[in-house]
Amino acid sequence: MGGGIGSSGGGGSAGSGSGVVGGPPHPRRISLNPIVHEHIPPDYLSNLKKYKYSGSDSSIIARYVMQPYWNFIVSLVPMTVAPNAITLTGFLIGLSSSILVMFFFFFYDAVYPAWVWYYAAAALFIYQTLDAVDGKQARRTQTCGPLGELFDHGCDAFLTPLVQVILCCALDLPSWMTFAYSTMSSIVLFCAIWEQFSTDTLDLGYINGPTEGIFMACTLFIITGLYSTSIWDTPVISPYELKISFFYGEVSFVIFTLRSLIFLYITVAACLTVGANILHVVGRPGVHVKGTPFFVMLPMLFLLFFHVCLFLTYTSIHDKYPFAFELSFGFLTSYTVTRMTVARLCAMPYSLFNAFYLITFCVTFGALVVHAHFRQIEIKYLEPSLGSAMVALAALGVWQYLHMILSLFTQISYYLGVPLLSITSREEKDARAME
Repeated sequence: MGGGIGSSGGGGSAGSGSGVVGGPPHPRRISLNPIVHEHIPPDYLSNLKKYKYSGSDSSIIARYVMQPYWNFIVSLVPMTVAPNAITLTGFLIGLSSSILVMFFFFFYDAVYPAWVWYYAAAALFIYQTLDAVDGKQARRTQTCGPLGELFDHGCDAFLTPLVQVILCCALDLPSWMTFAYSTMSSIVLFCAIWEQFSTDTLDLGYINGPTEGIFMACTLFIITGLYSTSIWDTPVISPYELKISFFYGEVSFVIFTLRSLIFLYITVAACLTVGANILHVVGRPGVHVKGTPFFVMLPMLFLLFFHVCLFLTYTSIHDKYPFAFELSFGFLTSYTVTRMTVARLCAMPYSLFNAFYLITFCVTFGALVVHAHFRQIEIKYLEPSLGSAMVALAALGVWQYLHMILSLFTQISYYLGVPLLSITSREEKDARAME
C-alpha cells in the first residue's frame, strides 16, 4: 500500500498516517483469506461510532412519484427483516439479469428472446425499489449505521459496470460507443463518490442515475424487448456529422438514428453531472486539507488516460475480447470508490496507490510502450496477449473487490457487534451492554 493522504472529517483516535497519539499504531492482519484479512487499520475502527449520514436527493420523480410507492413497499416488510438482507436481495436480482444477458451474448451470438429484456427491466426496477427501501427499513428498525451504508454502496458499485454492459447490449452499440458509454458511466460513479468523499455529503441532482437513469434503462430494455435491437437503427433526423479533435486524432460521430441520439443525450448528461460534482467540491466546504480531493483523483486520471489510449491504439481488440476494456476499468472504478467510502466512514487517510493500480498501470502503459517502440511488431500479434491481459485485469478486479468487501463486512460487523444480515433483538443488545 502507498502512503495515505488526508483523512475524512470528524477526526478520530488516529492522526493522518501517524497512528494513535501516545503509542505506535497497531498492525493490521494481512491475508488472502478475506475473513481473516483486516482492510481497516484497527486504530481507525473507533471512528465508525461517530458515523452520521448526510445526503440529499433533489430528483422530482423520486420525491413526488416514487416516495409514496417506496413507503408503501417498506410498510409490507416485517420489522424482523434486516436492511442489508433487502439490499442483498435487490443486488442478486440485478446481478441475475446481467448474467442472463451475458449468457445470450456469448453463447447465442447476441440473439436475445424478448423475455430476456423484459426480465432485465423488471430486475433493474426491483433492484432500484429495494435499494431505496433498505434505508427506510434501517430507519424503521433503528439500525442505521456505517455497515449499512457500506453494504449499500458496495453492492451498487459492483453492479454498476455490469448494468452498463447489458445496456450496451440492449442498444447494440458499436465497439467505440460501448467503450465510451461504459467509461463515461464509470467516471460519473467515481465523481459522485469523490464528491461525497470530499464534502461528506451525497448530493443527487434533479436528474440523477439512481432514479431517472434507471428509469431510462428500464424503458430502453422494454423497447428492445418489443422491437429487438434493430429498432435503434431507425433514422429520425437528417444525418449530421459531429467531429471531435483531440491529442490522439479525430473522432467522427454521425447523428441520425435513435441510437446516436440516445448516446448524445447520455454524453451531455454525463458531462453536466460531472461538472456539477466538480463545482460542488470546489465551491462547498470540504472535510480535507485544501487540494486533497484533487490529489485523490490523480491515479484514476492516469489510468483512465492509459485505458483510452490503449483502446484507440488496439482498435480491433474489442471485437475479439468483448467488454474486456469496459469491465477492467469498470471494476477498477468500483474498487476505488469503495476504498474512498471506507476512508470517509473511518476518517482515515486514503492511500493513493496499491498493488491493483500498479498492475493495471504496468499492463496498460506497457502495451502502449511496446506499440510505440517496437512498431515492427504487428498489432495482430500483440492482440491475443493484450486481450488476455485485459480479461485477466477484469477478473483481478472482481477478486480484489470481493476480497476487500468481504474483509470489510467481517471486520466492521465484528467490531460494532452488528450482524450483517439479521437484526439484533433488544434482549441481545441489553445483554451485550451489560457484559
